[in-house]
Amino acid sequence: MKGINLLLFVILLGGANPIAAQRQLVEGIVVRVNDRILTTADIRQRATERAAEAGKTFPQEAYPDLVQQAADELCILERAAELKLEVSNEEVNGAVQQLREDNHVSDDAAFESMLRGSGLTLESLKARLRDTILIQRLIKREVGDLPITEEELRQRYERDKGKFMIGERAHLEHIVSPVAADRNDLDTGLAAARRLVAAARASGNFKALVEAEVAAGRGSGGDLGIVVIEDLRPEVRDTVAKLKVGEISDPFISKAGIHVVQLIERIPPSPRPFAEMEGQLRQQELDERYRSHINSVVTELKKRFIVETHPELMATIK
Repeated sequence: MKGINLLLFVILLGGANPIAAQRQLVEGIVVRVNDRILTTADIRQRATERAAEAGKTFPQEAYPDLVQQAADELCILERAAELKLEVSNEEVNGAVQQLREDNHVSDDAAFESMLRGSGLTLESLKARLRDTILIQRLIKREVGDLPITEEELRQRYERDKGKFMIGERAHLEHIVSPVAADRNDLDTGLAAARRLVAAARASGNFKALVEAEVAAGRGSGGDLGIVVIEDLRPEVRDTVAKLKVGEISDPFISKAGIHVVQLIERIPPSPRPFAEMEGQLRQQELDERYRSHINSVVTELKKRFIVETHPELMATIK
């Protein structure tokens, strides 16, 4: 299963129904490759799945591309059938399990719910994955390995590193003191926090004072380490934005309680290091190269297969 990103092909090619040609047709045939066909209902289903993936309505103007992708896919699957390539049930089940692990879904009910949200059932997912594995197998056979050097990956990193930016970060020391649900102790808590701030500003040792408060059970906190400012709760984020390095904030309130924070260091936005991104870069490069080769393979297949597409049949789909 290594080499081509599994989900890339599920999304790009969508999967074909292996028994489509055996159904009694009641709708127009939008795609035909030899004896394989896809109807308007099949293309509508693909559009539904794309909409679920994107979280928005599938645009009418995107149907021609969707139809063309479906035709390309059927060409590849027809070639796989010519070569008598097969996929075992064990391989499909393994791919399902991998998909669950990748999405951190261990519960069967949660997994089925996730599939329903994408317009899929377990059986239709297995059909998709079976076709995906067949496509991988065919491309591997037709194209072979595509070695990628570190230098090529570094060039891609330099070209795309603007996409890998980490937002502004800050090294923070922080304490939050709880407040009763009815907030009847809010004024007392704020007064204590102000005394803490005054003592910290006078002594220059906020860290030691925070440790003493935490040890006495009057709050929680300490060194937060380096955090992305945008990831902080709004009250903390807005306060940190106003601080200079070394400054200690005035006490402020959130749902969590009464906060005081010190800005130890501010780190401007920067790209993630190459070592951290190398695996992702390699997969992206590999995906692009395989996609290019897929187009070449399909172009040759279309010269000898009977291929018909009728995107105009989708023109009235709403």
